[in-house]
Amino acid sequence: MPDQAQEEKKPPKEELIRTRHKIAIDGSEVAYTATAGTILLKEEDGKPQASIFFVAYTRDDVPDAAARPLTFSFNGGPGSSSVWLHLGLLGPRRVLLNDDRGLLARIEKGPAQR
Repeated sequence: MPDQAQEEKKPPKEELIRTRHKIAIDGSEVAYTATAGTILLKEEDGKPQASIFFVAYTRDDVPDAAARPLTFSFNGGPGSSSVWLHLGLLGPRRVLLNDDRGLLARIEKGPAQR
C-alpha cells in the first residue's frame, strides 16, 4: 500500500462525471446534464501545473449549444464554500432560507427555473 508521500507524487488526472436530470419549470419538463470534473493546466512541455475543479449545468435539448449564453462564477476560496453558488444562486435547485438566514426544510426551483 503506497504511503501519502508516494500518492502525492502521482500526476493529477483530468476526470469528468456526468449525471442527467429532469425538472419541471412552469409546467414544462427540462432535461439537463450536471458535469463535475477537473481540468489540468499544463506547462508548454506538457507537465501539469495546476488542477481546477468545476461544475457545469447544461440544457440537453438545445439544437445549437454554441448559441446559448455562458456564465462563469468563481467562489472565494477557503472558508467560502461553493455550495452556496450551486444551492443558493446558480444551480438548478435552490435552498430556501428563513428571514434569519436559517435553513428551511425544503428546496425550491432556482432562478433559472422560474
